[in-house]
Amino acid sequence: KFGEQPLVPIGALVTCGALIMAAVKMRRSDPQSLNNWLRARAIAQGATIAAVCAGTYAMNMNSDIGDKTRQIEEIQAHQEARAGKERKEFEDRLKDAEK
Repeated sequence: KFGEQPLVPIGALVTCGALIMAAVKMRRSDPQSLNNWLRARAIAQGATIAAVCAGTYAMNMNSDIGDKTRQIEEIQAHQEARAGKERKEFEDRLKDAEK
């Protein structure tokens, strides 16, 4: 899964790191730094959600393209089979007419 959407686990790790740092700053009673780390966590979390949405959208687009390609191939195979059948019927009628 990491190969499909590498930004999601990276974003999750960054979010967890920022949350851990915020907890450390809270225990040390450093409110200014705590607020900065909480803001960093919110930004990292938003970026991770955006990566999830973008990855999902991209995967849906790829599957739509695959579905359309498969449908086109099925239509072409059906047309080729129909053309072969019509050709054989024509040849049979032609042989009957020659007799």
